[in-house]
Amino acid sequence: MVTTRMTALLDELAVRRTAGLDGSFARHCAEVLGVDGLAVTLSGGASALQHSGGEPVWFSGPADVALEDLQFTLGEGPGTDALRTGRLVLEGDLDLVSRERWPGFLPGAEKLGVRAVFSVPLQIGAILVGVLTCRRAGPGPLDQRSIADLLVFSDALTLTLLGSTEPEDPGAGNWLAIDASLYRAEVHQATGMISVRLGVPPAAALVRLRAYAYAADEPILEVARDVVARRLRFTPDGALRDGDGSETAR
Repeated sequence: MVTTRMTALLDELAVRRTAGLDGSFARHCAEVLGVDGLAVTLSGGASALQHSGGEPVWFSGPADVALEDLQFTLGEGPGTDALRTGRLVLEGDLDLVSRERWPGFLPGAEKLGVRAVFSVPLQIGAILVGVLTCRRAGPGPLDQRSIADLLVFSDALTLTLLGSTEPEDPGAGNWLAIDASLYRAEVHQATGMISVRLGVPPAAALVRLRAYAYAADEPILEVARDVVARRLRFTPDGALRDGDGSETAR
């Protein structure tokens, strides 16, 4: 049985469905769920990113964006696993997770001050819309009532993302229709540029982009922006930055 606060939150979610969801509401949702922050990432669908991450479309703050970017760059983490498997990933203490499971994500999450992560696939039947990832700065599992709230909230959120089931409701929100406003639009563009320049498939180009961002310890969005602005050029042997043609980057 869900809590009274969650019932009220679901009522508010239904009201906000046509107007869209903002950061302040995300922070309110996080508070009701008993976590420090949350982010919703849509699955990549048929794009070049479909097996390697998704598009963050709603989050409560910069820390949540950073956590999503970390998973996207590495191609590993609880949200990535939930997207790939369609199963819950509930880790109340990342210090207890084997380093072999997420060798890059765990130290990165520690650096971000994240100690617990809970990822829920947003799914109805065979339709996997995306993933809801919640984080905590301190360790501790979710109790049964909190898990019930989280599951009910994720179901309602999935319906919101899909839009109204009523065809006559033209005002229903539908976040699946985003295109140029994609959070990682520049990553898509940079991936395409690298693919053309090197003559490799987009998936391979994305691997190169991710590897460079990880090795250089730079946010993948900043690396992508440098590629799009032609300040960073990928070659078969590595990558070169403008003004430093003698040095091959990682």
